[in-house]
Amino acid sequence: MFSLLKGDKRPLIVFDLEWNQSSYNTNHRIPHEIIEIGACRVDSEGRILSNFSAVIKPRVYKRLDKHIKKVTGITEEELAGGRPFSDVFGEFIAWCGDDAQLVTWGRDDYPVLKRNAAFFQTPMPFASPLDAQLVFGFCCLGSAHQQMNLHAALEKMEIDVEVPAHRAVYDAQCTAALFQVIDEALRGLDEQRKAQLDAILEREARIAGSALRSLPTAYMYQTDALADQKLMNIPCPACGCRSAFDTPWFDSGREKYMALAVCPKHGFVFGQMHFKRAASGTIIMHQRAYPASQEDVRDVRERYRLYQLTPVKKRHHRLNMEDAMQAERKITGQSAQSGEKPES
Repeated sequence: MFSLLKGDKRPLIVFDLEWNQSSYNTNHRIPHEIIEIGACRVDSEGRILSNFSAVIKPRVYKRLDKHIKKVTGITEEELAGGRPFSDVFGEFIAWCGDDAQLVTWGRDDYPVLKRNAAFFQTPMPFASPLDAQLVFGFCCLGSAHQQMNLHAALEKMEIDVEVPAHRAVYDAQCTAALFQVIDEALRGLDEQRKAQLDAILEREARIAGSALRSLPTAYMYQTDALADQKLMNIPCPACGCRSAFDTPWFDSGREKYMALAVCPKHGFVFGQMHFKRAASGTIIMHQRAYPASQEDVRDVRERYRLYQLTPVKKRHHRLNMEDAMQAERKITGQSAQSGEKPES
C-alpha cells in the first residue's frame, strides 16, 4: 500500500468526528456521543470529489460541553435540528459505498464510531481506517511516535487551507490536503523502512479492532477489583466469548495492567487495563482487548516472568522492562555467589 493515492483502487474516504461528553454523569457504554460526521471523497490525484457533513441530535448527553462548544462552534440550536445517529450513519455508509478505504487523522475516531454504532444498535460495516497522522509521522518526521496535530502538520508542510478549524468536514478536508506530501514521502521509502511501516500498520489495525469495556465498580481498591474473576475476564474481540488466561493480569508499570488470554476459536488475545477513580470514591475499570501476534505473546510472557522476579514493594513503580531485568541480574548474581541454583 506504499502509495496512499495510487496504491489502491478502493474509494478513498477521509472522515472526522466531533463528539460530546459529560464529566459529571458519564454513561460508560458510550463515554463520547458523536454529534457531527464530516468526510470527503478523494481521487488518485488527491483532489476532493465530494463532501459529506451532518449534525447528529444527541440522545445521551443533551447538554453541550462548554469546551466542545468553544472549540467547534457548534451550538445547542444546531444540535436540536440534527437527526438521530442511526439515520446519519446509515446515510454515511451509503455515501461511502462498498469497499471504501477509510482514512482518519489519529486513532481516536474509529473506536468512538464503533462504540456509538454498538450503543445505537446500528450495523458497523467498516474495517479499521488508515491513520494518516501515524503515516505522516513515520514518513515526514522520522518516527510513527512523532505525532503532530493536524494544523501544525499543515503549517510545517507550508500548506494553506482556508477553512474554519475543528468542524468535522473541514478537518477531513485539511487531512486530504496533506495526501500529496504523505504520498511522495511514502513512495520514497527504502525496502527496510517499508517493512517497518507495514508491521506498524498491521499492529495498528489489530488495535483499532479492539473490544473496549468501561465498567464502574463497587470497589474502592484495585486489589479488590483484581480479585473479581467476573469483572476481570477478557472477552474475545472477534466473537465476544470469554477467553482463558495464559498469564493473569499484572502491573506492567505505573498501575497499567496487561494480560494474555486464549479464545478456543480465535487464538491469543492481548488485554490492557487501567483504573480511574470516580467522584464517589469507587474505581472505574477501562479495558482493551485485541488479537495478539506471536510477538505480543512472547513479549507479554517475558514481561510477566520478569514481573514475578521483581520485589513486591517495587512492582507498582517499575517504568520499563529494563528495571525488571536489573532485578533478575541481581537475583542471578546473588544465587551464583551463594552457590545456589536460580529457580527456573
